[in-house]
This record gives sequence, C-alpha cells and structure tokens, in this order.
Amino acid sequence: MLHQMEEFFHIGSDSKLMGRIFELISFSLLQEIADENDFILQPSERQTVYPDFTLMKSKGDCQKIAIDIKTTYRKFNKNKKVKRYSFTLGSYASFMRNGTKNIMFPYYQYKKHYVIGFIYTRNENAGVGKMYPLNDCRKLPVPYKDVQVFVQEKYKIAGDKPGSGNTENIGSYKTKNMQYLIDGEGAFSELGLSTFEDYWGGYPKYRAASKDYTSLEEYFEWQERNGKDVTELKRVYKYWKRIHGEK
Repeated sequence: MLHQMEEFFHIGSDSKLMGRIFELISFSLLQEIADENDFILQPSERQTVYPDFTLMKSKGDCQKIAIDIKTTYRKFNKNKKVKRYSFTLGSYASFMRNGTKNIMFPYYQYKKHYVIGFIYTRNENAGVGKMYPLNDCRKLPVPYKDVQVFVQEKYKIAGDKPGSGNTENIGSYKTKNMQYLIDGEGAFSELGLSTFEDYWGGYPKYRAASKDYTSLEEYFEWQERNGKDVTELKRVYKYWKRIHGEK
C-alpha cells in the first residue's frame, strides 16, 4: 500500500478527463469571483443538469447567471493545419422547451448564459497508466498543451446546426479562428437572443418524423409560410454571412 502511494499513474489525454480538469480550474476562479461580489456559486448536482455553475444572490434571484464549461481539442489535417472545430452548447430539447427540465433553476430565472470554452492540443506522448515515482513527479507529461480560453454569451457563439448528428445539443459555429469565439461574432449575435431561443426552442428533435427546418435559411422560409415577416432578419443574416462566411 505504501509503495503504491509513492507512485503516480498518468491519466492520459481522454477528452472527458480533460473536461473535468478544466472544470476544476474554472471552479476555483469562479469561487473567487463569487466571494468578491457577494454571490453564491452553486455547482450542478448532476452532470446531465444544466448549467455547470449558477451565480446568484439567492435561490429566489431572477437575475441568475448560468455558466457552462466547454472543452474541445484541435484536430489536424494531413498537412498539419488545424481543422475547423466547434463546441456542444447544451440541449435544445429540454429546458428550452420545458423551462424546468434538466436545469438547476427555472429557465426564466436566468438573466445570462455564459460559456467558458477551452481548446487545447492533445499531448500524444502522455500515455495512460504509466507509473512515475514520487521523486520523478516533475517528469510526468502534461496531457494537454497550447491551451486557449474564451468567455462569451452562449447565443453569440451558437451556430444553426446540432453539435453532432445523433444528439440534441446545440453546436457552436465551426471555425478555426479563436478570435471569432472571443468576440462572439456568431449569426445570432446579430439576429438577437429572442431569435436564438425561438430557433433552437423549435428545432426538430433528432428522431422527428418531419422537420420544419434544419438551417437558418429554412427557418426564415418556415416563418414566412406561417405568416411572419422576417424581411429584416433575412437582411441581417445575409449581411452577416457575407462578412463572416466560413470564418
């Protein structure tokens, strides 16, 4: 037993473990912010309950701030150029439709929804399970490198496609330009929070037999079929697409 306690096991670079590491780092910083501003910081009770952290003055506070920690790692093409990456930004089929489903407090009590996003490069030399003696702990390879981080409101970095093909999660806009995420220049940052909530609140579920829309263009067409005037939204989106495109 003593011999085992004098050794470290390397954890490797599994993405779920990396996510947990960045979440723990974020918790420490968020607690400092909460303490300095007389906020209560409440972590989520379960992994499946949104958000990861809630900042609030009290449990009855209707100006709560939701904070989700999101991580992803860079992927490279054969020329070693970074591919476009994206984050999953939480469910669109739970609390955005039923304000109390899988959410810590009722959706209407949250004034802001922030994402703290980390992107990193995996250290392929960080093998899983390798043991290191205690006196060699400094030789333990770090499983990640080249970390970048941003803090932004969720709707400002959201795209119009799910995070993956078989889950009901909002996907961020795909990019390889970190500045885009830092500045929050997604289409919904121009179209507005109410459009984001309406779009994703009605986005077809993964197994839906029929789908009214699966893109912003189709969403505008669907709105027009239902008698809505979306001329200004279409103009704004066309301008955004011309400026940002595949940024």
